[in-house]
Amino acid sequence: MSVSRSLVAAVATLSFVASTQAWNVELPPCLDKFQPFVYSGCFQDGGPGNPNALIFRSTLSSDNMTVEECVADCKGNGFRYAGLEYYGVCFCGGTVDGPQVDESQCSFPCTGNKSETCGGNNLLSVWQDPTFPTKQVTIGDYKAAGCYSDNSQQGRALSWSADVDSSTFTTESCLTACEAEGFPLAGTEFGGECWCGNVLANSTTKVDDSQCNFPCKGNSSETCGGSGLLNLYIATDLESLEPCGWVPPSSSSTTTSVSTTSLPPPPPTSTTTPCTTTSVSTTSLPPPPPTSTTNPCETTSTSTTPPPPPPTTTKCTTTSKSTSTTTTSSLCTVTVTTPPSCEYKCGDWCFPPLPDWSNEKDCLKAYSTCAAGVASCFAQAGFPGALQCFNFGQWCSGIQQYCSSTCLFGKCSKGDCWNHNPGQGGSPPKTSTTVIPCPPTTTTKPPATSTKPSHCPPPPTNICTQPSNSKYGYGPGNPVGGISLPIVSCNDIYSDWRNNPFKLYINQKSWNCPSYPPSGCGNACSDACKEQYTQCTNVYQKGCQDGSGFRWKRSEGAKRALSISQFTQNWGFGDNSPSNAAKKCQAQYQDCLAVNKNVNPKQQCKTWGC
Repeated sequence: MSVSRSLVAAVATLSFVASTQAWNVELPPCLDKFQPFVYSGCFQDGGPGNPNALIFRSTLSSDNMTVEECVADCKGNGFRYAGLEYYGVCFCGGTVDGPQVDESQCSFPCTGNKSETCGGNNLLSVWQDPTFPTKQVTIGDYKAAGCYSDNSQQGRALSWSADVDSSTFTTESCLTACEAEGFPLAGTEFGGECWCGNVLANSTTKVDDSQCNFPCKGNSSETCGGSGLLNLYIATDLESLEPCGWVPPSSSSTTTSVSTTSLPPPPPTSTTTPCTTTSVSTTSLPPPPPTSTTNPCETTSTSTTPPPPPPTTTKCTTTSKSTSTTTTSSLCTVTVTTPPSCEYKCGDWCFPPLPDWSNEKDCLKAYSTCAAGVASCFAQAGFPGALQCFNFGQWCSGIQQYCSSTCLFGKCSKGDCWNHNPGQGGSPPKTSTTVIPCPPTTTTKPPATSTKPSHCPPPPTNICTQPSNSKYGYGPGNPVGGISLPIVSCNDIYSDWRNNPFKLYINQKSWNCPSYPPSGCGNACSDACKEQYTQCTNVYQKGCQDGSGFRWKRSEGAKRALSISQFTQNWGFGDNSPSNAAKKCQAQYQDCLAVNKNVNPKQQCKTWGC
């Protein structure tokens, strides 16, 4: 497989996603012989949130454009589709992100050959390279290729930047973005950057895999490149089987030589006398089946929209009957769902999406992840947003109840759970449609693989003990202000667990949570006590100070207020005065340190939990 070709100086500023731009190194048109592209139809270009159906706009001039010139440029740049719009603007792409429309809507003649059709106003005449595999590709088809440099002055190793949320960034989210646009190459860099491409720049070099050592910001058990280094992934089923420069093997079978400056016509529906210009050596491409023209040999010059191209001499030839190949390709419209970056939001705090599940075991893993995130909510949401963290804790408990009820009867899923217990304040999933070649009617399932998971949600049972005090009325299940002791449990990242089996979960991004060696469980509990004290003063004590005036209650409104009121309804009154709140928080902290001084984890976390 060839993934690297000579770079050229033509560089264009292009947009992968509407909000993100990248510097793309444009390769020259393919000058070698290649299989002709086949006509796929007329497609709408543009639309809300998706300005272009094809991602790449060629820098070739539209003043003298032909179908042959555009497809050669797309072939040279490794794209599957070529599209022509508004008399001769050339676009390329790995997918067609727009709906197919009636053929009659693409009616503008090409500036370089008026017998060819070049789309319309916001309409594309789309052609497809038939040398690409027809297999339906998923992110599982991307294979790791190692660590590569990306620090050349000549340009990026992969020149298309994908708009992926860096705070929840994983290898999978990057592969999903690249696959959605049909790019065979994907690279992760700096722990949170995603790059895609059709070819790998000549300026990049393979380096030792150990140099790519930045953890992914959304999953620290994964590696996402480094500084000027990227982890490269390749999906060969998204590459042409006959790329530009491909030389066919020796064969005794009859082949047809095809010039890159011409294409065979689609089979005519009612005529066998297409036209050819004298400026090319073989039969040139006529427009898609005409709707009103009856003589393809007739040349007219009545169009006034664009300036007419230079006059050409035409002649009519009669083509001989031959066995024709398919000139239209079956395309399917698919819906792509991108999960939200935030599934539950409280003030300044955002909880990333939980994984999907289909059984009780995986459902309980999701609950464990959720329960471990409650402390991070109180720590990072800010006041009064942190008051909604009580709701978040109740929401997590609802997931646990779902696991132990609905999942026991067979069918259960995250989507079904969300129908009864949806998240709050987060963004909804984004859906988009794209057009791809229809998959073959028969498929084979890849062999199942069994690997040790690198990430294992922690058991929700706290190794540390919530203290009790009869004077102030706190104890297990009833902490001061309702703010529980942060969970100290088993490390959820396998690569770190081997040396540091314990972890204090105080950040929704677990790789930012402190981990502890086998002898450090006491220190972990001490830190948990301190964190609980900080949250107690920042939320409970402050709530008691401001609560008598109901300022934060009014600002939070009545949204899911019942669970909040269970803990906050008396804040600021009676025994919950600011001074008493401070005493309670301080007493609980001292008791917490004392009761956990000689904590014994026993056999907990000595074996990997998944």
